[in-house]
Amino acid sequence: MITNIIIGKESFVTKALLRSINKAEVFSANNLDDLSLNKISSKKKINLIFNNFYPSKLLNSLSYKDYRKFEKLSLNSLTLILSKISPKKINKIIYTSSASVYRLVENINSQKKDQFNRTLYSSFKLASEKVILNYCTKNNVNYNIMRLFNSFGDPNDEFSFIEKIIKSKLNKKKISLINDGSSIRDFIHIHDIGNIFNIFIKKNADNGIYDIGTGKGFLIKDIINFSNFHNKSLKKINNVEEIHNSIANVESLKKIIGNYKFKNLNTYIRSKLNIKNKKVIYPVLDFRNNRNILSGVVIYGAGFAGKQIFAELKKLDENVLFFVDDNLKLQNKNFEGIPIISYENLLEFNKNYNIKRVYLTIPSLRKNLQNKVINKIKKNFFDVRYLSEKKFLLSNNIDVNDLNINEINNILNRKQIKIKKINKLAKKTIIVTGAAGTIGSEICRQLLQHNVKKIIAIDKSEIGIYNQQGKLKNKKIIYKLLDINDKFFLERVIKQENVELIFHAAAYKHVNILEENIFSAVKNNIFATYNLCELSTKYSCEMIFISTDKAANPTSVLGFTKRTAEKVCKYFNSINLSKKKIKIVRFGNVFGSSGSAINNFIDKINNEKPLQITSKKAYRYFMTVSEACHLVLQTTEINSNEKIFTLNMGKPINIFDLAFNLAKIKMKLNPNYKFEYEEIGLFPGEKLRETLRDNSESIKKINKEIFALIDKRDLNKDFIKNYGKLNIYYSMANQKKLVDCIKKITSH
Repeated sequence: MITNIIIGKESFVTKALLRSINKAEVFSANNLDDLSLNKISSKKKINLIFNNFYPSKLLNSLSYKDYRKFEKLSLNSLTLILSKISPKKINKIIYTSSASVYRLVENINSQKKDQFNRTLYSSFKLASEKVILNYCTKNNVNYNIMRLFNSFGDPNDEFSFIEKIIKSKLNKKKISLINDGSSIRDFIHIHDIGNIFNIFIKKNADNGIYDIGTGKGFLIKDIINFSNFHNKSLKKINNVEEIHNSIANVESLKKIIGNYKFKNLNTYIRSKLNIKNKKVIYPVLDFRNNRNILSGVVIYGAGFAGKQIFAELKKLDENVLFFVDDNLKLQNKNFEGIPIISYENLLEFNKNYNIKRVYLTIPSLRKNLQNKVINKIKKNFFDVRYLSEKKFLLSNNIDVNDLNINEINNILNRKQIKIKKINKLAKKTIIVTGAAGTIGSEICRQLLQHNVKKIIAIDKSEIGIYNQQGKLKNKKIIYKLLDINDKFFLERVIKQENVELIFHAAAYKHVNILEENIFSAVKNNIFATYNLCELSTKYSCEMIFISTDKAANPTSVLGFTKRTAEKVCKYFNSINLSKKKIKIVRFGNVFGSSGSAINNFIDKINNEKPLQITSKKAYRYFMTVSEACHLVLQTTEINSNEKIFTLNMGKPINIFDLAFNLAKIKMKLNPNYKFEYEEIGLFPGEKLRETLRDNSESIKKINKEIFALIDKRDLNKDFIKNYGKLNIYYSMANQKKLVDCIKKITSH
């Protein structure tokens, strides 16, 4: 027979427990004497529940004269009982702790008396936890430490924010609103606390520390509004030391209590204040991953530039969650109600927030230091935007990085894609070709976020590899200066490194240049792809080939060579009987990539020269490099019979409109700037409107962002014969026959 012993007669948790459990003996921590200790020790087996502490209603008035009593009721009574009771008699210790231990404030010298006492409270709670952990570990005693989040349901609990609200409203008194009510809290009813403790006793739950809350967060200002407080009834206070977000991690708790139904906060407040309207307090934050409702952006740098960007973001209705700054003097302050925190704090808050984007706004940073900071941020956040060294806020010039700050979404007219973890990439050894290019380098960076084993970054550009080594340093990346047409050395790398996956991003891509360099286009875009396909098949590697919208109904050398490369991939899939297939991902233009039209436009604008536009009727697809590469990585998790995929590029953008939107940014910076342009006509092989699928292809939706392309025609039975001719005409340097052969291959 196990007896439940509760220490702490006046505790609201004790009162709740007595309503939930059948039998229990309660002792006052204030009157622990030999008689009561003997009575406890006389039991054969006990569950020892510590609910003892200094009364919450007296805590704010605690003075130095009361410190001894405070210590006696908290830590001393705990250690006294543990020293008098044999560990063999204890079945389990349950200690009622507090969520406040998560946010112990280090510098208490500058705090108000109320904050000081709360810190003292948290410190004693944490100290008691340490005593129990030490005692139970050494004596092999079972234990549960219960960190209670914000409770409601006991009118006498003066720490309860909900009870404060109810009292203030009923008594027509003002209520303190800290930091405009932007804090988020997890609220749990005392009856639920009692029931949960009882479940833990009955189930004899595993040892550990448990958060006792609902796992859902509510905005304080939403609760205030729901309770019908007027502005005159609010006493607004700024407190940089206020905890912004306090939500229980209920993952461990759920394993014990299952689908427990908590008492509803709305119902409780509605009943106490006789609220008749249909308003509802909705939770704004759920602890569980990918269930965050409260989302927004972060500004890294709380200086002049950061504040200017903040003003711009407000115009765009962006929700700024935090400023981040490495300056200790700025931390724990706020700007226009937005907290200024450390980067370490941001990583902690990232668990509970949906941080869509981080803006680095320290243009004074030297380039090498800026790159270090950017790489640091990119390890934890997918979308990072940054200011250039030009300090565009103080000048008349813009560059592509400036646009990343406040204009890119408007220009491309795209919605932010949903970012997700790609588990299939974990622990894999991966080759990335074209690793020094725009796409290849971004793929390398993103792969590091998915716990890969090793990345072999291949490129034939010496300066490209050199620059990449400086930008992206990581023990998991091995850089190889290698031409993938060198089949011997390429095979050696694949074999020695036990490569499992290849991202093939190496290609020549500029339409007008390739029209004059057909042999180079064939060698780099077709023959190199054939080598990779052959080796990936031989060594059972999965391969992702990155193609282009120019391959759909091709009209240029670029389009014909990339379409032929797609056919090569399709051929090897037809002869490969293993599950390791080659996938093709086809997408349009990448915003800001080297040599793109956007960069050319910006250069002309900054030098105040007329923009050269091929045609006012030309339309192009655009996507940010980070989005495109993330979706490419996602295709590794797609199980489909189809092997050609295209990305949701959104609506095509008129080139003239794109150029004019860029010019408008210049006009804002320099009102005297005059927009001028000249129409120069399409380049040879260039299309007026791009398309993402060939006339022979139908489209099938995989998800919101990725579509499969189904080719209605089978691969021509003479493909390999024609490919052989392609090699012959290349070796003969017969350009006409080479082009005719490519067109023949792509026409079937």
